[in-house]
Amino acid sequence: MRNSFDEGVDRHGTACIKWDFQETDYGMSGLLPFSIADGDYPTYTPILYALKKRIDNGVIGYTDLNEEYYSAVSGWCQRRHDWKIKHSWIVPTGGIVPAICNALEALTEKDAKVIIQPPIYDPFYSIIQASGRQLIKNDLILDENGYRMDYDGLEAACKAGGKVIILCSPHNPVCRVWKKEELKRLVDISKKYGVIIISDEIHWDLILGDHVHTTMGKFEEIQDRLIVCTSCSKTFNIAGLETSNLIIPGKELREKYQHWLYARYLFCPNTLGLEATRAAYADGDEWVDEEREYLTQNAEAVCKFMKDFLPKVRVTKPEGTYLLWFDMRAYQLSSEELVKRIAKAGAGLNNGHHYGEKYDGFVRMNIACPRKQLMAGLECIKLALNDIG
Repeated sequence: MRNSFDEGVDRHGTACIKWDFQETDYGMSGLLPFSIADGDYPTYTPILYALKKRIDNGVIGYTDLNEEYYSAVSGWCQRRHDWKIKHSWIVPTGGIVPAICNALEALTEKDAKVIIQPPIYDPFYSIIQASGRQLIKNDLILDENGYRMDYDGLEAACKAGGKVIILCSPHNPVCRVWKKEELKRLVDISKKYGVIIISDEIHWDLILGDHVHTTMGKFEEIQDRLIVCTSCSKTFNIAGLETSNLIIPGKELREKYQHWLYARYLFCPNTLGLEATRAAYADGDEWVDEEREYLTQNAEAVCKFMKDFLPKVRVTKPEGTYLLWFDMRAYQLSSEELVKRIAKAGAGLNNGHHYGEKYDGFVRMNIACPRKQLMAGLECIKLALNDIG
């Protein structure tokens, strides 16, 4: 590989959440971290050149979107996701989580019912509560084939007055890449009941193996009630720049959202984030292809390790994202106990209970790191669990 994801980066002393603030989550430090979703390898080099060039200008003042930026974003959608978008659909924003919170407040009434499908990215719980909306949980179904959507439950939730579905696609933490036919069933239900779909597709570029991601933007029948949330933060490992793009095809929905933002003066994008996004989307295709290959091999290494040494750990089939989901209920320990034991052995993982109250006994592992670091972390998990039997 021309880009060595094996090299890694020493992130100590950079106020890095994952490396420098471990006491907060684990009550100890010095762990190999596999937690918050950023990578431990360098970003795409042209992004760094673009940032240096911008800084060398000497002024980092107010900035707006130019034609070059719009073309880079729309070009990426077309090349990587076969989705032709208009420049006017692009609404720049900061992080996707606050952007979704803003959307709930802008587009729905107070107390509106919002549907999510646990286990799911834990900030969704927080922003629904913070926005004063009501939470409707429609848990995914887990069977011998893995996770799938509960369409009967989804229709019941819509029939009960659900106004918005927050979809996670690919799904964090169960790493599902939803098939087109699965999404079509969700689309049909949402259309039947006039429900808005907010599709968080922040991991849309990180598809493992031969799986294929279908963006919700491909379903024209729901474009008047759709928000697709995108960012290159996970793909290119630049989460600290807090720059995303909501793509909102429906004119009425988009203008209502923009009006809400502008009334609060939330219209000035992060200058360096725009530079990074433009540089990434301009020609970062080959780098992303190599990253996907590397992550696929990392995921395969984890599955093999668990099969060989910890067969009681059930690994959800990795299809997308770099976040793997382990069912460790066979050890009859809570997620908190599991995370503590693994931390004492030297590795920091995420507590599965954070992603839904029913998921005690699960943990999440971030595999976006050099393979040497990954394998050392797996040895820590083995050390933590082997004496349980």
